[in-house]
Amino acid sequence: MKTWDDIPHGEDRIQVYATLAQAREQFGENYAGLVFKLTRAQAEALLQGQVVAFDIRGREYAGFLIVEEARQK
Repeated sequence: MKTWDDIPHGEDRIQVYATLAQAREQFGENYAGLVFKLTRAQAEALLQGQVVAFDIRGREYAGFLIVEEARQK
């Protein structure tokens, strides 16, 4: 599992895995590993350009999930 010193600080990593277990093993959990679940309706709303907003750790933080369009080269 990668540690804090194995990656450049501030590097944003977003990767896709087949299973949650695989993601936890290969990506690692850093200081904490949190799981966020979307309903099918929420995922469809994202694909339609809407934003999903959610609380993290009992309203300590807020998260905003958007779909980023692929950049043209």
